[in-house]
Amino acid sequence: MTFQHILVSLAALLAFSPTTQGYTTPCIYQEYKCGYALVTDNVYNNTELTDAVNKTTIIPPLSPIQLLQVLYRCEDVNGTLAGNSFCIAGCISMNGTEDDQCAL
Repeated sequence: MTFQHILVSLAALLAFSPTTQGYTTPCIYQEYKCGYALVTDNVYNNTELTDAVNKTTIIPPLSPIQLLQVLYRCEDVNGTLAGNSFCIAGCISMNGTEDDQCAL
């Protein structure tokens, strides 16, 4: 097999591979994370956080700064987010030892 045939085969394989999502390391199923932790780790962007909040009827539309103070829940193994609650007093990151939580 020539080098050109190998490249064509590789290109065909990549063309039919499933597409990847916008994040590099998704959240863990049923994990709760603060918005700022998800953005700081370069995992999610503001558009993904906005989409998660907009599909949750209990949270009103928020500004990009407010999105960082939302507690998000990971809905599935693919890293899909749902807004759980807007933390009025601030969101507390537990640094991976436990689920993040809203300050009281």
